[in-house]
Amino acid sequence: MNKESKEFATELFRALAQRRHIFGDTINKGQLKEFWEQISDESFDSRLQTFFDMVDKDADGRITEEEVREIIGLSASANKLSNIQKQAQEYAALIMEELDPDNKGYIMVHNLETLLLQAPNQSVRVGDSKVMSQLLSQKLKPTIDNNPVRRWCEKAKYFLMDNWKRLWVMAVWIAIMAGLFTYKFIQYRNRAAYGVMGYCVCVAKGGAETVKFNMALILLPVCRNTITWLRNKTRLSVAVPFDDNLNFHKVIAAGIAVGVGLHVISHVTCDFPRILNANPEKYAPMKPYFGDVQPPNYWWFVKSW
Repeated sequence: MNKESKEFATELFRALAQRRHIFGDTINKGQLKEFWEQISDESFDSRLQTFFDMVDKDADGRITEEEVREIIGLSASANKLSNIQKQAQEYAALIMEELDPDNKGYIMVHNLETLLLQAPNQSVRVGDSKVMSQLLSQKLKPTIDNNPVRRWCEKAKYFLMDNWKRLWVMAVWIAIMAGLFTYKFIQYRNRAAYGVMGYCVCVAKGGAETVKFNMALILLPVCRNTITWLRNKTRLSVAVPFDDNLNFHKVIAAGIAVGVGLHVISHVTCDFPRILNANPEKYAPMKPYFGDVQPPNYWWFVKSW
């Protein structure tokens, strides 16, 4: 579990303690063993009972819509499913509508079992609650689809649901860098320097162009006032993951490191040796940049600005 899972862990502890009539925040070694045996029991009945105890805080054997909403939020937070967390109220209402058609205001453990035991390819009466049903079923019932393609498709679907904002921002960022690199690569492919240094100079200049872009961009994700204003005062947060600003800052830093690596390594391992070894005729186009006299050795490049 991650550091954001403290609330979920607290509720799990409360549920396990409540069933054993344990009060307080501490347990002994024997109780710890009991807790562990229940948590590690992969049978569906055991997991369902644990889950039900977490939801049923007052231990009256009934679950209200508010209790359903709270446990969905905690489960989604612990599993980093931000989309599910934001729609916890909606999912709770859908589940109650599905399992409490008589509007009693509560559901029992056998109602919850009905929802969770549905096969992943079955729909429920309320279409959107199918997603929640599958999510909880996979968390509580350790069944594995034998078809690897279907398993992959399920994982890909949940991944896209929870990460589409990050994916499109990354796609745009990568596309811009690819465009800048290609632009500079082609530009130097058609210059006289290419005749001396070949593709090495094209790679070096392409890498440098991406560094310019990323150096101009890297401080934006850590401008807190700007990010807060964009998140709260504009509608961009619908499509832009502003809460991931620090991670994007790190990604840009990694992009800078790659660009610098391409630029420096191409120059020091390829471009400079080619200039040193070029014959006078090939070196002629380089005179405006490196002087009329061809550099005598590698040290000349190292000490020269």
